[in-house]
Amino acid sequence: MMNVTNMVQGNLALKLETPAEPTFTVVQGGRSGFQPLTVQPARNQQTVAAPTRAALKVSTIVAVAVALTLFFVLATSVFSARHAAYAESVSNVTYETIRVQPGDSLWSLAEEYPIECLSTQETSDMIRNVNHLEHGSLAAGAHLKVPARS
Repeated sequence: MMNVTNMVQGNLALKLETPAEPTFTVVQGGRSGFQPLTVQPARNQQTVAAPTRAALKVSTIVAVAVALTLFFVLATSVFSARHAAYAESVSNVTYETIRVQPGDSLWSLAEEYPIECLSTQETSDMIRNVNHLEHGSLAAGAHLKVPARS
């Protein structure tokens, strides 16, 4: 039969060590050639700290202004480059007239007649604008201008 006192689970099976008593040791020492420290009044310390805070605030404001300016310039250049690419892609498009089939949508026509460098959404918007459509629904049998296939 198993001895019940020998079977212990978890951390109770580990031997616990008692920590050593903390001790305090005094070290003898001193400064040779003792010289008294000169202490400046508190008013001088405050006047020195104030310009430092002001300089920090000014430099932070300047850094934020420069970062915002760079962000604005970068965003504007990216937007204008994208707009120029869109305008160039649309200006070089030749069109053909098709008859809308049952089940056709602007999206399916934009996928079927893609324009290079434009997304399907942009092509769909362009087809809607060229055909002066106010909404995206198409009637079967209607004639639409779509980008010519290359």
